[in-house]
Amino acid sequence: MEFIVHRTTFVILILIYQRRVSAPKPPVLSAKEQTLVNELKALVTNRLTVEYMKSDAYLIKWLKAKKFDVNEAKEALDKTLVWRKETGADNLPYEDFSKLDKGYPIDFTVRDTSGRPVILIPFNDWNVRRKALEGKVVSELGRWLDFMEENAAQLAYNLTGDSTSMLLADLNGFSLTKHGCVGCIPLYLNFVRHHELHYPYSLYKFYGVNAPAIFQPIVRLMKSLMTQSTRDAFHVFGHDREEFRNSVLETIAPENIPYRYGGTKNAKLGKDK
Repeated sequence: MEFIVHRTTFVILILIYQRRVSAPKPPVLSAKEQTLVNELKALVTNRLTVEYMKSDAYLIKWLKAKKFDVNEAKEALDKTLVWRKETGADNLPYEDFSKLDKGYPIDFTVRDTSGRPVILIPFNDWNVRRKALEGKVVSELGRWLDFMEENAAQLAYNLTGDSTSMLLADLNGFSLTKHGCVGCIPLYLNFVRHHELHYPYSLYKFYGVNAPAIFQPIVRLMKSLMTQSTRDAFHVFGHDREEFRNSVLETIAPENIPYRYGGTKNAKLGKDK
């Protein structure tokens, strides 16, 4: 099975065999849901340019986001199609992000126990303030996070038939200077806005672990822009390792993730210990 993974200057397609993984099936739709999906598909299918977007599993997300109103779902999806064309979102997984790959690492190689992608972010390694001072916090880091969303969606669809993934971030070392400066805030708000506008219902779970108390105001700001479904999937834990391990390891085998995220794996990403 082929999927997309970003590496320094390359995007590679590889074959993977995952031990002890049984891939989740795409959602089973009721007869009424299938009828609505078919209606929406007839209105937009000739403009959907990426394979995962043509699937019933993708289109039902837009209907859920708009309370199964086909016209409103079409209008929202139309706006996203315009955004995708203007920003070149279809090709984000193939864009050269080598200048960001090392300083702002993201790992796409982990799977949960059902085969769903788990995206790892060692956030302490990210110097958001540096990009803020350069005036590039949204233009570069924001696009880097758009890449993460798009790559995760395409990867998840190739693995499971559904463009839903999981995000696991280590927030240890989060500081007001490096991550929470005034110029840093637009990154977090832009990420939430783009997620809600362009990737509805694509987040299975978000777990932020090792978060200091000073991260909570950022959480409140982000949640103020989230839909209820995203808020329900969004979980932030402090430094109580046992507490966050109980949640994280419900769906991820401990040997598949490094210690900093609650696992037992020795592999390093960023400055993992």
